Amino acid sequence: MNTLLRYTLLPLIIGLLIFIGTCLIPSDQVPEMPAGIPWDKVVHFGMFFLLSTVSLYDYYKMHNNNPPFIRWLFWGFLVPVIYGGIIELLQMYFFSSRSAELMDWIADILGSFVATVFAIILLCRRR
Repeated sequence: MNTLLRYTLLPLIIGLLIFIGTCLIPSDQVPEMPAGIPWDKVVHFGMFFLLSTVSLYDYYKMHNNNPPFIRWLFWGFLVPVIYGGIIELLQMYFFSSRSAELMDWIADILGSFVATVFAIILLCRRR
């Protein structure tokens, strides 16, 4: 399998699943969760934690465990954060069955940030 495809396939699949879950499924079809915890924010955090984790790991492996640090951060943190913002804009302007919220994007950013911090800590321990 082509190296680029091998290391980008899983992040692309996760990105597609995030798009389907946040844009194509109408909000009235999302199951109700118990009150008290902002479950939608927890889900946003988790989705982008996973997306960034997989992106960081695959980019790391694609570059034989020695990625250019700034590019690694770009693909593992910044691209998922921008993607989360684009999803919120799509919800606002194109998907009337969904609503855009700044707090959803902040949860996306926090998920990507925590994944990136963990990855940096692990990278520093390996070196």
